[in-house]
Amino acid sequence: MNKLLCLFVLALSFLQLYGQTENIRLSLNDAIQIGLKNNPEMKKASDNISAAGGRFWSGISFPKPELGVSYEYAPVNTSLSNYSEKTLEVRQNFEFPSNYFLRGNKLSKEEEIAYYQLRQTGLLVTSEIKSAYCNVLAKQEQVRNAEENLAITEDFSQKAEIRYNAGEGTNIERLTAKVQFTQTENNLEAAKNDLNTAFAELNFALGYGERTEVSYTLTDSMFFSTEQQGVYSLEELHKIALSNNQTIKISELKECASSIDHSLAWSSLLPDFNIGYFRQSRDGDNGYYGASFGISLPLWFLFDNRGRIQEAAANMSIALSELQLAKNEVYLKLKTAFNNYEKNLKQVRLYLNHILPQAEEVYRSATASYDAGEITYLEFLQARQIFINAKSNYTDILLSYNLSIFTIEKTVGQSLTEKINGVK
Repeated sequence: MNKLLCLFVLALSFLQLYGQTENIRLSLNDAIQIGLKNNPEMKKASDNISAAGGRFWSGISFPKPELGVSYEYAPVNTSLSNYSEKTLEVRQNFEFPSNYFLRGNKLSKEEEIAYYQLRQTGLLVTSEIKSAYCNVLAKQEQVRNAEENLAITEDFSQKAEIRYNAGEGTNIERLTAKVQFTQTENNLEAAKNDLNTAFAELNFALGYGERTEVSYTLTDSMFFSTEQQGVYSLEELHKIALSNNQTIKISELKECASSIDHSLAWSSLLPDFNIGYFRQSRDGDNGYYGASFGISLPLWFLFDNRGRIQEAAANMSIALSELQLAKNEVYLKLKTAFNNYEKNLKQVRLYLNHILPQAEEVYRSATASYDAGEITYLEFLQARQIFINAKSNYTDILLSYNLSIFTIEKTVGQSLTEKINGVK
């Protein structure tokens, strides 16, 4: 009996130990480091660099040498051991030397492209993590606002019921209070669902799959600092984008690679070379040797070589057009993101300088007036809800402000805020 009791206690302790949810304190910088380490796209982009390096070495390598042996002048109906002449030959083919230089240069550009693709992937992953992190912070604040609003409507509903039972309130007031309480209760559930979704999106951005046993405590807050306002103009951001945007860099490298391809197409008119060395045995005498040298002649240049040159020239023109298109698209995205940033910045300033202070003043005045018996409880609750709604709207606008900054960072190709500071 005692053994069974001990086993039961041990099993219960095991379930309690492993059934607890692990809580992880997570800063934004930690989240970025975890995401960059775990994200499968980062691993894929890193492997592409290694693959491009392998293509470089194989691309500048000579063809395989040919080794051959021949037995000649053996009498009919006898074995090859009765040969009169034996030849052992080594032969090597190779292109015109400049072709290897040009091809190596092109493959080096492809390796650079893979490097910029890794940087681009890292920037996209970082932007997704920042957005997901801020979204969780915003949804947490909305849950707190919804809980505060629910407490207000619950208090109002209870007091309206008391007033109605005491004959001091109307049935309309009592029913209105119940409806408001039910609506805010539903809003709280919706806010909690949104928060759960935001945590799932953050978990995905960190590169994890199903991790139901883990919860995060975010240690940073959403960013807004008066010191960062107006640091960059649209023109300055455009200059940064032209020198840092990975899409533009990749397009520039592709245009350069297509130019090298064009040179390679013209160099196809140059001859290939073939050299060989052989040792011979004749009638038992092994003292013979020889060498050979040959070149290829582009006799069919009107067909094969002309086609290569024409195709390479067209590809070079296409790459140049794609580069210009990439620059135009980057400017359009940057201008749109900058306009959204300025719009959100004005909204944040409006709430900080006017709406929030005014809503707080309305709530403070309503509190004093209600305590003095100058206004009804319904009027006091309306003032308090105005203040809560103002804070909720400010949270949404602050989130949009942060997301617009992350969009600009993604467009210009570099981080503009090293970390998210506290809300001011």
